[in-house]
Formats: sequence, C-alpha cells, structure tokens
Amino acid sequence: MVTESRPATAAPELLAYVNDLRVDADRMDGYAQRLRGAAVTLRGCAEAPEWSGATLERQASACAAAAAQLRSAATALLTHATQ
Repeated sequence: MVTESRPATAAPELLAYVNDLRVDADRMDGYAQRLRGAAVTLRGCAEAPEWSGATLERQASACAAAAAQLRSAATALLTHATQ
C-alpha cells in the first residue's frame, strides 16, 4: 500500500501562538533596552542608590535571556507544527 506524502501545514492556532511568542520576545527586548537606559540615567544621578545601576543591568540581562528563550520556543513550536 502506497500513501501519498504531502507537506504538513501548521494549524492556524499554532501559527498565531508562534507569532505571539515572537511578539513577547520583542517586548522583552524592549524592556531590556528601557532598563539599560534607566541604569545609565541613574548613574548620572547623585541621589540614586549606588546599587541601582547594577540591579537594573541584571534585570535587563534577565529580560534579554527571556527574549532569547521565547524566540527559541517559537522556533521549536513552528518546527514541530510543520512536521
């Protein structure tokens, strides 16, 4: 018995979810940029606590890492959905 092979197509719901993950990743990158900007601003402010710049930088790094993980999840889901 021979079966015809057709390329798999992803369900629209999965494609929408992949898109949502990518949008969230972009949003997290934006948060990282804003946090880094705030850290730079606070470094120039004498009234800001000494630790604030480093804390904001750590949070920015966490946001950037989350963005990378969201993009990775989107790619993996898309790969799975189209197999």
